Amino acid sequence: MSTQLDPIDLAVAHVWRSATGIIHMRFKPGVPHGLAEAREVVEAHIRLADGKMCAVLADIRDVSKGADSAARRYYASEEGSHLKAAMALVADSPIQRMIGNLFLRVSRPRYPTRLFGNPNDALSWLGAFVSDE
Repeated sequence: MSTQLDPIDLAVAHVWRSATGIIHMRFKPGVPHGLAEAREVVEAHIRLADGKMCAVLADIRDVSKGADSAARRYYASEEGSHLKAAMALVADSPIQRMIGNLFLRVSRPRYPTRLFGNPNDALSWLGAFVSDE
């Protein structure tokens, strides 16, 4: 796990910024994930981004049931996309890949988004979106 700078523990996820500037979101198992929780996650991202566009790694490997449709729509909305340069979803089981693909195909986020099987590949891809500023 990367060094956690300014960690924020939410009901649905643990969110932090790494030394490289990437925002990490590790979603928790078994927690209902609706619009209110999605707003909290986006608020945490914006706080950690400190006014700068940031790459985001969303780790859904512990999730057995994804965000509801209102939350997915919010994540892909203009408000939910604020300060997101790109997002990598990490999923390592068939159900998690289904959840990730549902988000990609149905919600169609406004920022570059890809699904990965492991965090190292995701971080490599996100490196292209990390700003030195």
